[in-house]
Amino acid sequence: MIETYALSASLHLGFIKILLALLVVHLGLVFIGDTAKFGYIKRLMLFLPTYYVFMAFIFFTGMLNLAILHFSMSLSIWVMIVCWIGLIPLGAIGFKRLKAVRVNKEFGKFKKFMAIKIICEMIIVGFGTFIGIAL
Repeated sequence: MIETYALSASLHLGFIKILLALLVVHLGLVFIGDTAKFGYIKRLMLFLPTYYVFMAFIFFTGMLNLAILHFSMSLSIWVMIVCWIGLIPLGAIGFKRLKAVRVNKEFGKFKKFMAIKIICEMIIVGFGTFIGIAL
């Protein structure tokens, strides 16, 4: 049981590190490229499923860890759950803005919004990880 928990916890932390790296890549994709081309929007839309897959991996390994711990909730677990749930509406808002920018072509506003959104996501993931490790 201890080995299973250790493996699942290390996978959980590994997926979080990958998610942080994906957020950095996402920030780069927002600012790199010619916005006049359709490929800019398509590239961002093709990137998002990878991001959401790793969010799902984090959810799955977190639930596995929670089951191994017999669902004993602590403050750090609640903080991590709230942080994970906080990422979902941010992703939905970002996707809605991405679809809207195809029509209104306001790339300046979109880039500014996405920079703020991605930095907020990095802070949320970093905070949840710090609390999860520290407590």
